[in-house]
Amino acid sequence: MAMTSQMSCSSMSNHTKERVTMAKVTLENFYSNLISQHEEREMRQQKLEKVMDQEGLGDEEVSFSGILLFFSESHALLTLQTS
Repeated sequence: MAMTSQMSCSSMSNHTKERVTMAKVTLENFYSNLISQHEEREMRQQKLEKVMDQEGLGDEEVSFSGILLFFSESHALLTLQTS
């Protein structure tokens, strides 16, 4: 009986270690992707602002473009989450 109990604990410990490693990798990937998405979003926003400056858009048009950017970013995030 004692031997079975020890084997069970040993097996459980390895299982736990594997689960912890999987959780760690999952979290690292999640935050790495989150940072990448944030950087991509900032680059797209800077590009949009540069184009708006070059075209000389007024405040109202810039505000409308900001709304469009919000919806396009929301759509992009939903697309990423579903794939």
